[in-house]
Amino acid sequence: MPQESTRRVHQFYEDHARRTPDAVAVVSGEQRLTYRELDERANRLARHLREAGLPPGGLVAVCLGRDAEVLTAILGVLKAGGAYVPVEPDAPPSVLRHILADAELFGVLTRESLRVMVSDTVRAGRPVICLDTQAEAIADRSADPLAHTGARAADLACVLYTSGTAGRMPRGVLLEHRNLVRAYEGWRVVYRLSPEDRHLQTTPSEFAGFTADWVRALCSGGTLVLAGRDEDPDRAGDAAPLHRLIVDESVTVVVCDVPTVRGLHRHLRSRGADLAAVRLIAVSGDSWYLDEQQALRRTLGPHVRILNVYGVTEAAGSGTWFELPDRPAVTEHPERVSPIGTAFPGAAVAVLGRDGAPTARGARGELGIRGPVVGRGYRDGPTFKRDQYLRTGDLGRVREDGGLEHLGRVSSHADAEAVLRGHPAVGECLVAAVENAQGHKTLTAYVTPVEGGEVDPGELRLFLSTRLPSARGPRTVVPVSSLPRTRAGKLDRTGVPLPAQRAGGRRRTSGKGALPADHGEGEGCGTWGSMMALTVFFSLLSWSLTDSFWPCSTDLSLVPHPWAALFTGLYVAESLAFGLGMGFLFCGRPLMARRGHSPGLTSAAHLAVAWLLIAWWPQDNYYRLAAKTDWSRQAALVYAFNVSLMIAAAVVVAFVATRPRHADRDASRDVSREADRS
Repeated sequence: MPQESTRRVHQFYEDHARRTPDAVAVVSGEQRLTYRELDERANRLARHLREAGLPPGGLVAVCLGRDAEVLTAILGVLKAGGAYVPVEPDAPPSVLRHILADAELFGVLTRESLRVMVSDTVRAGRPVICLDTQAEAIADRSADPLAHTGARAADLACVLYTSGTAGRMPRGVLLEHRNLVRAYEGWRVVYRLSPEDRHLQTTPSEFAGFTADWVRALCSGGTLVLAGRDEDPDRAGDAAPLHRLIVDESVTVVVCDVPTVRGLHRHLRSRGADLAAVRLIAVSGDSWYLDEQQALRRTLGPHVRILNVYGVTEAAGSGTWFELPDRPAVTEHPERVSPIGTAFPGAAVAVLGRDGAPTARGARGELGIRGPVVGRGYRDGPTFKRDQYLRTGDLGRVREDGGLEHLGRVSSHADAEAVLRGHPAVGECLVAAVENAQGHKTLTAYVTPVEGGEVDPGELRLFLSTRLPSARGPRTVVPVSSLPRTRAGKLDRTGVPLPAQRAGGRRRTSGKGALPADHGEGEGCGTWGSMMALTVFFSLLSWSLTDSFWPCSTDLSLVPHPWAALFTGLYVAESLAFGLGMGFLFCGRPLMARRGHSPGLTSAAHLAVAWLLIAWWPQDNYYRLAAKTDWSRQAALVYAFNVSLMIAAAVVVAFVATRPRHADRDASRDVSREADRS
């Protein structure tokens, strides 16, 4: 493999148009275009663009949606020497304005039904070319190939916009032809691409996944099968139409996002079906966990390769890949692990510390990428330095086997999400810092149940409290039917609904629908409320049973006033202490666990506090009935109560004075920083 390719990306496609002109290049519904037909259409459009004045390297927005026409537009722009900027017509208006109002945009390729929307946004004087109403004029152009005079591999090929998962407006990434070529060469080797492959395409055209799909399919001589709106699992309500498309079109390569593969897998399990001719499934876009990969392997069998792919727009969707082996090694907590393996050819990926240098094996850090697959820079920012790692905003670590593991976004709470996924009732989860009515940010967990199940927020809070330090554990658990996602299929951490207010039974929404009031914030009130109820119950019980257990121990008939009243107050305090101790015994464990100490010390301190409160009631009654010279009873009382209370106090001192395994101060600072970045 050459170190630096001198070819432009569409030249690989043109090679197959010459060799196998009658092979099917694109399938979109009932429409099928051969390589010759697609190439001739693209050549005509390229000449039309040149005659319209497109300069070398000029930016042309492609606003057509996802059908065969968008491939004609993309290839036409590249053949004309320009760079394409894909944008979906149904993108949010703010995103459309952000992209189409670019001052350096030469023009827009669209259709007549979208002309008004596009014309209102694009700058005056920029041509708006409608491929349907101007089809006759375009068809009059020559279908002969254009010369690539003066074209270089370092020329700009496209501007792809990020998915905006950090809660900010998507940023345009400048990708050169050589970036796409090197990414393709890596995919060709890892995916073992051949002209016989038929590639499923499910990603909106504006994202890196679409460009990666057409490059893999058309540069290798394969067929690109475009899934329509009817095959979109979100729109269709299930994955049955998508599964039917895969089977009917004999798809062999499926590259999709995490929600799509989860929906497909549920459909396959429920129907006892398979994926027919599929030989490779590569999943990207978000964390895909090892237990899910293993479950899919059990469903599909060993003949289907299963890859977990980590890619970033800044590297044309390339990055790293992990292939599930036929006999996976036993891994503790596979539901918490998302292995992403090793870098694709053309990329170098490392885990970086705060100083920008790679970390030691096992240490957490930010994933960084460099190499010839990394683009030129951001549209609105500085260029990328080829000799330095580009920080991705994702956390990772190097596993003991040398492979990389994805740990979520830097601004996410991956530890809490990994622990939640370990609960058998939880399907998917998301933990976010949500601002409450008082303006304070509180960690809130949003969870979906496993198929056919339900989740208990109280049980999940207890589950979390015993496994996470208090500052890293969500204080609110909100059951939801599904998690919000961006149009790119990634978790939308800024689009979660606000937990409902408890006061007055009012409900708060964020455009996502109201949530039940009993799942709102302030679940700690439930713990304290239960403790107070138990305190009252056991206090009354101890007061009523004192004379039954210790007859005459509270007899004050011979004690003069006001001393009798003082002793009565003492007996009431003992009963209240006993009641509070019992309440803390039953309800105090989660409160202690929030301190972040080890489970052993937490349990010991929990029991010690309860005993310090409970012991006063039986101890004082025993002492009052013991004769001063009854040495055996006096010794038993001393060792049963006094010594045990000293030990309990020492345990509490150790709990309060020692530093947790994860220092709360550092964790609080991390949470605050991450919350501010969310």
